[in-house]
Amino acid sequence: MRDGDGPTLVLLHGWPEFWYTWRKNIPALAESFDVVVPDLRGFGDSDKPANVPAASDYADDLIELLDALDINRAGFVGHDVGAFVMHDLAQQYRGQVDRQFFFKCPHPGIGPRWLDNGHYKELWYQAFNQMDWSATYFVKAT
Repeated sequence: MRDGDGPTLVLLHGWPEFWYTWRKNIPALAESFDVVVPDLRGFGDSDKPANVPAASDYADDLIELLDALDINRAGFVGHDVGAFVMHDLAQQYRGQVDRQFFFKCPHPGIGPRWLDNGHYKELWYQAFNQMDWSATYFVKAT
């Protein structure tokens, strides 16, 4: 999805979302920005890899996208998985990243603490959204 004119702003979705999560933000942002809203690989209508790519692979994908669109620098807004990818993007491609805004951001150093007593119950939605029937359930419910 792409809309608007001005400096480029790339919006990166979280899990288990795709570009559509930004649908209500795009019109307002497009008044001032060239808004680019991709699906990360494996999400939405994108190709589904056999193995989950590393954050650095997603960063490479984003730079390939910018190159294909002839964009030299862009600002990025991301949350959840999108924010996680932005960590690697900023480290690998400093020259092409203008600014970044992170929210609901997992930190790459969180490690096994997620599984410590009391934390895992906060991740219930991840298991729920991976059930075979969940996608069908959400489509019918909306």
